[in-house]
Amino acid sequence: AKKAERRGEGAAVKVKAAREVAVNDIERSKLELDEAYAQADEAWDFLRRVKGMKNSHNVEDRRQKVLEAKDERIGEHLGTILEIPKVIHTSSETTGSGTIDVNSPPKRHKCDKPEVIHVRLSRSKPPDRVGGRFHKMWDDVSSMGLQSKIDATPQNSKKGSTFEPIKKFQGHSAPVTQILVINQNRFLSSSWDKTIRLWDIDGGECLRVFQGHGDWVHSLCMGSNGHFFSGSDDRTIKMWNLESADCVRTFRGHSSFVKSLALLNSNHFLSGSRDRTIKLWMVGLDDCLSTFEGHADIISSIVPFGRNRFVSGSHDKTMKFWDVSSRSCLRTMYGHTGSVKSLTRVGDSEHLVISGSDDRTIRLWDVSTGECLREFGSRAAIVFSVTFICEGFFISCGGGKIQLWHMPSGSCVQSYDTPRISLAVACVDDERFITGSDRMLHMWEF
Repeated sequence: AKKAERRGEGAAVKVKAAREVAVNDIERSKLELDEAYAQADEAWDFLRRVKGMKNSHNVEDRRQKVLEAKDERIGEHLGTILEIPKVIHTSSETTGSGTIDVNSPPKRHKCDKPEVIHVRLSRSKPPDRVGGRFHKMWDDVSSMGLQSKIDATPQNSKKGSTFEPIKKFQGHSAPVTQILVINQNRFLSSSWDKTIRLWDIDGGECLRVFQGHGDWVHSLCMGSNGHFFSGSDDRTIKMWNLESADCVRTFRGHSSFVKSLALLNSNHFLSGSRDRTIKLWMVGLDDCLSTFEGHADIISSIVPFGRNRFVSGSHDKTMKFWDVSSRSCLRTMYGHTGSVKSLTRVGDSEHLVISGSDDRTIRLWDVSTGECLREFGSRAAIVFSVTFICEGFFISCGGGKIQLWHMPSGSCVQSYDTPRISLAVACVDDERFITGSDRMLHMWEF
């Protein structure tokens, strides 16, 4: 009887342990399924925009079927492989069968003549930091009129004023997510194809491929001593040696996709995730030092302000100003009605930041007061990325347009129509910038 009792107790312990394993497996499976649907949603969203579909009901019908399946819990069917069908939709560009495969690159169309806003400015001296082509642009704009007030009325663009990229960089097999310019000779790009590539700007060649992530790579930031960091949907951050392409260290701690990175100082960096947290890391340690909580959705962008403060943008439509020392949120900025997609600091300013959003607007903020100082944009396209160039100017990309903005006037002074949707933009110098789209990178002249 005593032996039977002991066997029974032992069996009860095993049952309890097995139940805990099963519960953990279910939770992990639910999380992985949820993340898979998040990636599917992102892919659907990109698909609709990159194709510019007028009749997208077929895609929406298929997408709805996938979403309906999401409500059916895994339960006893753990281990079942979900198959998402390849989407085919009807289009005016058809193959012999009358359909087009969304996985093949879209045909390149000749750009329509872009709309250019003519801006009249006073004959004031251009900012000292504006050089090269910006001096000429400023002179051209100033010569249009000498009124002290700004006239931002759209006018018809001049004949033959379409813009074409001066160089193309091919190598990625999936959409490009971020561009990181190292210097005037080289830059990095990340992609859904799970890789990072190092490019030679003048030659247009891929110098090196960094492989090691197990899922889409979304974020990049430069480190010190010839290293850089990458964040991925595999929930990890990797530190790479730029010259050898070796992965020096892998940082683990986020429970979902790593969507944003920023270098705080030479020894510390920040990461933002779909798990709604921001983590502070030290370059030489595997474990994170601090976790900042407060956002209700994905942290899409982080911008440092000095060694101890930073601003974060989120899909919860807000921006937050944080203090690292106290680990507290100093201020929350409201105003956007859509996800905040991108942030860029205004030069060396201690308090100005620009945000781009799904609500099709760009805003200039004073983080010291939380006040929105100006709103840019015509709400014509969702803004994927914004980048400060030099005093008074920044660029934005979204949809099929790249736009150059003049901050003091709030006006778009140059517009580039592109045949492919641009997800990322980065400035090389005061004459050139690079954009990333589906599998392709383009270099442009201002």
